[in-house]
Amino acid sequence: MEAVISVVMQFCGEEMDAYGQCVGQNPKDWLTKCAELKQKAADCSSNHPAVKKINKECSKEYMTYDDCLKRNPENVTICVEALHAFMDCASKSASRIQSAYKTQDYEPNQSKPLS
Repeated sequence: MEAVISVVMQFCGEEMDAYGQCVGQNPKDWLTKCAELKQKAADCSSNHPAVKKINKECSKEYMTYDDCLKRNPENVTICVEALHAFMDCASKSASRIQSAYKTQDYEPNQSKPLS
């Protein structure tokens, strides 16, 4: 989990922080009040090759989690298991990405195409 947080926060930290703060400040209506910030975070994550790879490899887990959030906007704690499944997948993917960068002498903040 630390690996994925590191990758995502390095590339999209500002957007993720803003979205997270909005959700925390609007527990009952975060879905509507934070929609714009959610889109900004999504746009950021869709633009970096490392984050794209995580999204591709973990799309099933993410969709399960996102669907759960949409079905349970008043009680997002129901979605913890789905969140853990996504984070586990993303962590494994991020670890592989970080290893690939290290073995090829790339820094994680460089945009390098990932296969």
